[in-house]
Amino acid sequence: MKKLLMIVALMGVSLFAQAQSKSVASLYEKYKGNEEFFHLDLAGSFFDFADGFDIDFDEEGMKAIAKSVERMKLFKLPVSGSEAKADFKALAKGLKKEKYELMMELSEKDSEIAFYSKGDDIISDLVLLIGGDDDDSHLVIELEGAFESKAIASSLP
Repeated sequence: MKKLLMIVALMGVSLFAQAQSKSVASLYEKYKGNEEFFHLDLAGSFFDFADGFDIDFDEEGMKAIAKSVERMKLFKLPVSGSEAKADFKALAKGLKKEKYELMMELSEKDSEIAFYSKGDDIISDLVLLIGGDDDDSHLVIELEGAFESKAIASSLP
């Protein structure tokens, strides 16, 4: 019985680990030793703590998404220009290989946003790429959790 429980627990851990994008992790690893690399990693216990503040969201969909977040990773690329754009292009290609779906793409004169998801009715991972022409405007945000696709769709513009 103990062996069966251990096998089930290991399978659960491996499934959770697969929710994280290997492409995002690879880009993070590429720059984590750089002095100018900014990153923020918030995990479940922080979100439980923040939930105590009872932040009022205007839209019900945003509230559902916020309550579903188990972990958030945010980092800013310490490079700019063509190097940052090449990193974003490679990251987008990697996400597609990992079977992430492009949910939304927005492009203007000097900025672009791409929103990727993994999963169908219940989405396990969301990746948001925010880029622009400014030196400090290339951000990657990854949200891990169990998100209902209907709530996400209702919160998008």
